[in-house]
Amino acid sequence: MQVPLKITIITVCKNSERFLAETINSVINQTYKNIEYIVIDGKSNDHTIDIIKSHSPHISFWISEEDNGMYDAINKGLKISTGDYILILNSDDLLASNNTISEVVVQINKERLDYYHGNMIKLKDGKFKKVKLYPTTFKQLLLSTHGTFVPHPCFLISKELNKILENYDLKYKYASDYDYILKTLFALNRRGKYIDIYISKFRIHDNSITATGKINEERQSILNKHGYSHYPLLIRRYFYYTLWLKYKIINISHSYEVY
Repeated sequence: MQVPLKITIITVCKNSERFLAETINSVINQTYKNIEYIVIDGKSNDHTIDIIKSHSPHISFWISEEDNGMYDAINKGLKISTGDYILILNSDDLLASNNTISEVVVQINKERLDYYHGNMIKLKDGKFKKVKLYPTTFKQLLLSTHGTFVPHPCFLISKELNKILENYDLKYKYASDYDYILKTLFALNRRGKYIDIYISKFRIHDNSITATGKINEERQSILNKHGYSHYPLLIRRYFYYTLWLKYKIINISHSYEVY
């Protein structure tokens, strides 16, 4: 009898009392049961630890200690993870539904590839908006100049490929996930695919990294690292506008609704 796939979900947090309980509950309420849930806390001084402790019977491993930012915490989680595939779920985000991981595993079992990415749901000011995505290559993700088309909270990587890749680069404090996913898509002889499943609910609020604009300060460095400037200007412009136009057309009927 085949052993069910183990999915590792890693949540890193620091002073995350506002949303963390919802995040944890979205994981422990999954209908799929072979989940390894790891929570890495950066020495919080609010009620975050109390929230973690109250849910600890359902958490595979947790720790609270000083770290060098969220990507250092992610690297700690990756080091101890034992799942066949790994998903990073932010401490203010949620899995899309209680059946999310079950649906993802069905797709993985059809073809064991190195990585998968899917759709997301944006949450903002009490409203939600579905964001449908599509298959994206390294070149497309790079020339789009954003990580939008392969969202970090909707991205699963196999343990084998994760071991081959270097850790999240701590040089980047806010956009190392974009760099990491670009490395994944660029990896030689590795295969992945887009799956038409809503994987995570991505929360946008005043204190989120996306809302503060801090990612923009690092994006140019990452683009240069991966050879963005080596492409002719005309090619860069063509890919940028066609990719974003496709994204807009696919999602033209989706607007924010009250949830």
